[in-house]
Amino acid sequence: MKQITAFMAATLTLLPLSSAPALQPLPRLVSSSHHGEAAITLALYNPHYPENEADAANALAADVNAERAKRGIPALQRDDTLDRFAYAKAVEMAARGYFGHTDPNGVSFYDRLAAWHMAGTYAGENIAFDYDEPRAHAAFMNSPPHAQNVLDANEHKLGVAVVTVGNDETFYVEDFSGK
Repeated sequence: MKQITAFMAATLTLLPLSSAPALQPLPRLVSSSHHGEAAITLALYNPHYPENEADAANALAADVNAERAKRGIPALQRDDTLDRFAYAKAVEMAARGYFGHTDPNGVSFYDRLAAWHMAGTYAGENIAFDYDEPRAHAAFMNSPPHAQNVLDANEHKLGVAVVTVGNDETFYVEDFSGK
């Protein structure tokens, strides 16, 4: 019996980051579902060791740059460090059975950036839990905060990861960085 998985997505709107060692509280410029969210616990069916879906990740990156090209926005460059950062997030969500920018222990996107020594002017993240790349990308583009991350002209680098842990149980992560 094939499970139908509802699309879920979350985003962090791109905000300037401080290079100060201590992270400052984020301003409430977007809804509380984007910052300080609680992790959503998932019941994964037919789980197995997470598989890196390189072809789907490449397609997701190509779709991001196609959207930017349609609007005359320069393409993002794939970045190995951001790819590893995205992959680590996707594997963590899959292995721990949750969905969210903040993990069940309260470690946020900004905490992860600091731990990876990735202070930059801009950083943002889109995540989705869906069963195929075209649907995940379409959902990102149909959600204003997600589309804002995809289309922000201040970004220059992109990291993507797609990890599958069961039948149609796939995590999609896009990480963005500016100068």
